[in-house]
Amino acid sequence: MSVMTVLRRGLVSAAIPVAAAVVAAGVGPLASAQAAAGSPARATAPGLHKTGRILLGPARNVFGHAFAEAPNGAVYFARGSTVEVVRGNAAPRIVVHAGAAVLALAANSSDFFVQTGLTVREYSRSTSASLRHWKLTSPVTPLTSAGLYAVGGTLWSWTDWATDSSGFQFAKVSRIKTSSSAVHKVATQAYPGDMSANATGLYYEGQRGPSGYLGHATPSGAVTTRRQSVVDAPLALSGGRVDLLSFGSNVAIDTYSPSTLARLSSSRVNGSDRSIAGTTVGLLVLTQPCASQSCPSASVSNLNAAHGTTSGKLGVPGAVILLAGPAAAVIQVSAGSMFLVRMAS
Repeated sequence: MSVMTVLRRGLVSAAIPVAAAVVAAGVGPLASAQAAAGSPARATAPGLHKTGRILLGPARNVFGHAFAEAPNGAVYFARGSTVEVVRGNAAPRIVVHAGAAVLALAANSSDFFVQTGLTVREYSRSTSASLRHWKLTSPVTPLTSAGLYAVGGTLWSWTDWATDSSGFQFAKVSRIKTSSSAVHKVATQAYPGDMSANATGLYYEGQRGPSGYLGHATPSGAVTTRRQSVVDAPLALSGGRVDLLSFGSNVAIDTYSPSTLARLSSSRVNGSDRSIAGTTVGLLVLTQPCASQSCPSASVSNLNAAHGTTSGKLGVPGAVILLAGPAAAVIQVSAGSMFLVRMAS
């Protein structure tokens, strides 16, 4: 899910760090005294079912943590300056002490990336050895939120400095080739968190004067934009589409062509839908029909973007953040603790 969209809709303070692929994430995403997987839920009908429930620790400020999913489904998360990883359904394991509060995380097939302040560091996933680092720039410091997206040898970054006193601020978006020390500017008036990346590049939403636009930046640096009215909406890549969950008088799922950025369809969806994420089991939607963030009747379903219909509903009480990535997963809060719930269909 786009956590920043949730924040801007008034559910929580905007002056906190958020997850990188999240966006969504998030995005994206309790009862056991030990960090171990729970028993998979028995699927009585075709649809989503739980394959694991892993205790991550206390949930004092779940939206203040950073989360990222690697291509093999490993989930990296950070609380304060400590970065941990969950491989499969095993208990979390500490991989790095970053030395400062972690704002964002990302991972590719070989390495993971950690942002603290304006510094992004690359670490080996196999050894946790520090490999290289980059310095970002920002028109305002200190940063209050950030996001990272790693796809192959390209790293995408957004940074923001909004606070309760300053109100909403547009994010700066940057592109990094991990084989180079250079940091390239992509956009300076983007909507924080409302973006996602794949092998073709980064898709994001921005503002130019009074007009909003959907943008696409390729790994080589080419940027294409197309004016559109739907902005500040959670964005996901799924099924060869760019999908936006828009909040207006009604909640709708809008789909766009990844090559032309032209709108393909728009369908009304459940007014309690809050976030979307692209996974290998399809486009997922988190529904929270409650006023509170930790909703006991929260659920995750497959969403048909062309028609706005859902299927395979799985109840996940307290689900708060959908994680974008190959493995379907959601962060759940219950009884003051935070869990990673893995799903399959």
